[in-house]
Amino acid sequence: MKINRQLISFATIPLISLLLQSCNVLAQTEKQPLAKPLFVIKIDRSKTLEPSAAGDQRLDSFFADEIEQPGLSRDRFDELLADAIVKTEPGQSLIGIRDHDISVKLADGTTADTFTDNAWAICKDIPGERKRSLRTFLSVSKEIRSGFGKNKGTISDIVPLIRSDKLIDETRTLKMKEASASASSLDLAWYPLAPGIVCIYASDSPNSLAMLSAAKAAELGLAANDMKKGPLRTLRSHLPTDVAVYSANGIFMASCGGDFESSLILDDQIMAAIKQRVKGRLVFGVSNKDVLILTGDADKTAVEKVRQTIGRGAREGTRPVSDRLYYWDDGKISLCP
Repeated sequence: MKINRQLISFATIPLISLLLQSCNVLAQTEKQPLAKPLFVIKIDRSKTLEPSAAGDQRLDSFFADEIEQPGLSRDRFDELLADAIVKTEPGQSLIGIRDHDISVKLADGTTADTFTDNAWAICKDIPGERKRSLRTFLSVSKEIRSGFGKNKGTISDIVPLIRSDKLIDETRTLKMKEASASASSLDLAWYPLAPGIVCIYASDSPNSLAMLSAAKAAELGLAANDMKKGPLRTLRSHLPTDVAVYSANGIFMASCGGDFESSLILDDQIMAAIKQRVKGRLVFGVSNKDVLILTGDADKTAVEKVRQTIGRGAREGTRPVSDRLYYWDDGKISLCP
């Protein structure tokens, strides 16, 4: 029996408001609109983005109303989530839930495991809003199975992602636990950038990012020196047309929808545009996949504030990357002491 282990990237609740407030970049309440950006970097792309499932209210019907209740336990959340997953496609059945890992038998006889850690982190404190937040999750499973699980990524949908170097150790551990031929898919295509951060390749679908195996990357001819070539061009085609940059007190934050902020450090045009606004060498932090905060090393107060904010984001965010700061020097990335 083939096992497709799903490594899912959720469309997380953006951290931008919290982090901007902590940097004194933005003072707002939850009901106030986001402050206007200092400037906007226009992205030229020819591709029309496919709609995600985030706005598809029809997906709410797969969830029992109980999932919206305050005080919902973690175990009960897993049960309700598993029930919704099974309902999404005919012929699926629940095998079991163990250690917050939902195992489902698919219609074709294969199995798929879905971890609920990220879903719970996002939903535990938002009773009444959980169905809406989980719409994308239900679509992710199908996309992951057709992309990552069946290894169907094509060169035209591969994007570069910035992730913690701990991810490599985690996937190696998962591979050791697997007892099937599909475990080789957990050998990721990755390349070191600087201490604590790596670049991986992923196949991007409207609702999910499926990390690319080393074997598939080799099949597609992708190597480390390709990060800023085809995959970066694909990334740009998947970005919104505007990359907004917010700023105050010498601190900058880039926003592009919640999935690719950290990947912007590979885009020399965007980073150079921000560098022109800072004093000294460009310093940045990517505490989470959806966070990119920057300043100049000549402003020691701003650097220390960014360091504190990045550390907090890495500790408290749902998709942590790194708690360190880095220099960006005309495309070269190095650790900032």
